[in-house]
Amino acid sequence: MLKRIDVNEENWMEIRKLSVRDDQKDFLDSALGILARGYVYRQDRARVIGIADGDKVIGVALVRDLDEEPACYDLQQFMIDAGSQGKGCGTAALRMLLDELEKERKYDCVEVCVKRTDAASLRLYEKAGFVDTGYLDEQAPDCLNLAYHFSDHQPVFSDVLISDFSDPLFQAAFQAYFSELGITVRDWNGLFCEMNTEGDNRAFVRTDSDGRIIGFLQFKPTQFTSWFFEETCGFIREFWIAEAHRSAGHGSALLRLAERYFRDHGMYTSILTTDTAERFYLRHGYRKAPGCRAKNEDEVFLKHLAE
Repeated sequence: MLKRIDVNEENWMEIRKLSVRDDQKDFLDSALGILARGYVYRQDRARVIGIADGDKVIGVALVRDLDEEPACYDLQQFMIDAGSQGKGCGTAALRMLLDELEKERKYDCVEVCVKRTDAASLRLYEKAGFVDTGYLDEQAPDCLNLAYHFSDHQPVFSDVLISDFSDPLFQAAFQAYFSELGITVRDWNGLFCEMNTEGDNRAFVRTDSDGRIIGFLQFKPTQFTSWFFEETCGFIREFWIAEAHRSAGHGSALLRLAERYFRDHGMYTSILTTDTAERFYLRHGYRKAPGCRAKNEDEVFLKHLAE
């Protein structure tokens, strides 16, 4: 019967001896390399997990936490020794790991990066319920990024689309945002009136089941014109998640809502600036816009939205 074991001074040498077939070695690190990664990523709560069949160690996995949105468990490495392959051990061990992570449920999904040519691993993960996220890592263009989502007993959230910024819900969210930034506003009413007079401003505000504010995303259509061409893009103006609710997928959810709104209203480019969350946007398919710079000198990011 398969079980997980903690890596310790008594068994790490046995784990070190694990190895895959020669034709699989281009797809995985060595067992010793996996142990080393566990140390290197220790600040991300990385843990090396041994897999045993009875008293025999047959595999090893490395899982670490990714707290930056889109937050997830990162299944960095997963290896079953060559002598134990072809017996269903890989499928059973992966299911065991997923069940364990679901019980902990710090995040709502597990992600794994798999080389496109690693057909056996792709079948294994797809069989377990992983799906392609569509995200392309520029540093690993030969890999697919797959995700497994925990679906049972999801908490209940409400997302409200707001176009009138005199709405108390939006005002409370925006004031909490500025308070965290340490920005003092003398005339709040004047600020919110200005937002309304600009026209076409919108915001999604997310609250929990008790009505507490989780965060908001403010956006508006922005038209780019030349003497011959014209395009209306969705411009993400302000984006904030309350500190108590970060690293739980809310930022990703609000971003998807805004992108869906853009597509539904004929806008197929999303544009924004950031100086603090580059990795978040890159993982959601945004790319830096070469030669384009915001007036505040922040980086500009673009994403072309599929119909």
